[in-house]
Parts: sequence; C-alpha cells; structure tokens
Amino acid sequence: MPTIISVASGKGGVGKTSMAVNMSLRLQDAYGPTLLVDSDLLMANCHVLLNSQPSLDLIDVLEGRYDWPEAVHILDNGLSFLAGRTAPNFLVETNNDRLTNLLTVLKSDAHGFDYIVVDTPAGSGVGVLDTLSVSDHMLIVLLGQATSFVDAYALIKSAYLDRQLTSFAAIVNIAKSAKQADLIFNNFSRTVTSFLPVEISYKGHVTWMQDIVSSSIHGGTVSGVASKARIADKMDTILKSLLVMSPVFGTTDSIIPQAFSV
Repeated sequence: MPTIISVASGKGGVGKTSMAVNMSLRLQDAYGPTLLVDSDLLMANCHVLLNSQPSLDLIDVLEGRYDWPEAVHILDNGLSFLAGRTAPNFLVETNNDRLTNLLTVLKSDAHGFDYIVVDTPAGSGVGVLDTLSVSDHMLIVLLGQATSFVDAYALIKSAYLDRQLTSFAAIVNIAKSAKQADLIFNNFSRTVTSFLPVEISYKGHVTWMQDIVSSSIHGGTVSGVASKARIADKMDTILKSLLVMSPVFGTTDSIIPQAFSV
C-alpha cells in the first residue's frame, strides 16, 4: 500500500508546487516508485515545472472518461504524473467526493507505487481538507511572512475543526539559514499550539539559492551538478525526517527550480 504525502500551504506563492514536484522527483530517484498527483483543478502548475503536457488529466478521470492508469503520464526519470488542469469552468465543489474516492482507490489499488505525492490547491477548501484526511502525512509549506502564517493557521484550524486532524508536519521554504528557518517554525508552532490542540513537527527547510531562482525566472531547469546536489540533500533531510528512513538509491539527476513559487 503506497504512502500518501499531501503538500499544502494555506496560501499561494510559498513554493508549495515546486516542493511537491522536487519531493516527487527525489522520491522516484532515490526511494521508490512514485506517483505525483496535481489535485488543483482550476490553476494546476505541476506540468509547467515538469515541462510536460499530458494529453489526459485528473478531470478526465473524475468525469469518468478514462480510468486513472490511462491518464498517468510517465516522465523521463520514471516518475508517474497525474496532471491537474487550468479549467475555470470546471465545477470543483461537485467533484470533491470523486477526488477523495480516487485517492482512496489509489491507496488501496495502486500497488505499483511506494509513494503518492499530492499537490493540493492553495487554501483550506473542502477538497483540500478531504485530501488531507486520506493522507498519511500532511506537509505544510511555510514562508517567514505574516500572510503565510495566517493562512497556514487557517488551514490547520479548518482541518482540526472540520476533519478532526491533529498531526501535521511543516517545512520552511526559501529560508536564509537553518537558524532563521528554526525561528520561523518555532514562532509558527508556538502560535498554533497556543490555540489548537494539535501537533506540528518540523521536517526541515530549503534555503534561498540564487542559481535556482535564476533558472526558474528564465524558464529552464537547474543544470548545475552542485545545485542539483544541494536540492537533493535538502529533499533527503526532509524525507528522512518525514518517513524516518534513508534513500535506497543515490542519483541527483531530476531537480526543478525551487523558487518558481506556486
């Protein structure tokens, strides 16, 4: 049975999608067969970061036109990808139950995968809460900004009140240093746990890297070996803490820009 990791944020612009994509690529390269699901049905971005244009996507599955294995796209490094869609006329709320049911099916039937990473939409809508409720790990992406704190708190509060979820993990993205990341997490955790009976565990941080930012701005992938190794090292730290295990393999070939913050 695969392990489901949902990556959420509360607000957009914190690097949630780039975190989900880099984590999926690293899992596929070094931990085991992985499926990335972009569950954003209105403003999907995983395919942009992966430079991929699948002909079928999640909406095709939810509307019953295809079974999920038919809509899965296999990337060059072997990562399996079920894309979302930018579809402003799609009725998201009417398909929340279908998405939850699909994730439940994937957890029980997707025997070929060790991990399923779900990139959730920003916010704390019903679909996000339903996705978190069927996940093994709920990873919240934070920035050292007041708006990130407020929206992440709102997400955790909704998850607790509406779905009785009490255990969350968090990472700090685009931190200047490990010390700053620790401070950001500690301030956030102290605030949340002062008002809600939940647990938030710190899983690591990703630092600001100018070469990765530049690659993102210019629409390319990271090409430098050193940059790839630094991101892979950060992903390993987060994944080993989250999964309490070490990588099985050791490549660093598949890395995308960190700071394409979506």
